[in-house]
Amino acid sequence: MGIQQRASGLIARIQSLVDKVVSPDARKEYYSKTVAFAQDQPILFTFILIQFLLSSTPIALFLAFALGTLALSFITALLFSLFWIGIALLLLVPTLFITVSLGIVLWVWAVSSFLIARWVYNFVPSKSHGSTGPGSGKTIKSEHGLNSTNSVKNGLP
Repeated sequence: MGIQQRASGLIARIQSLVDKVVSPDARKEYYSKTVAFAQDQPILFTFILIQFLLSSTPIALFLAFALGTLALSFITALLFSLFWIGIALLLLVPTLFITVSLGIVLWVWAVSSFLIARWVYNFVPSKSHGSTGPGSGKTIKSEHGLNSTNSVKNGLP
């Protein structure tokens, strides 16, 4: 593949991109207006053209500098943020491990305290108004059987 073929392929690609941005009809219209202005006002046209050509390089360099500075600052800010987020994670993970462990210990303590208290409550008789009955609120069987008039609930006759 020769250099001319590559150059013509590159030119065709650029031409197709320009055609997508500005249609060929609009380009023709602008070109004809520019040629007509150059023929009507040659001195003013050359002044504007020279000013544009000489000013375009510093403007392009300034835009490149500004975009490069923005890109560098965004990348730097991203890396800075990621660094400190990583440091914070190094503190967060052990802290979460400790808090989860304490939460589990507290939960086991609460559940075991409840279960032990319930177990003790079921075995300890409660006295109320001189009568003894089960502390758990269960109905006990009297000599007449289980009925509402002869049974004791919650330690009350």
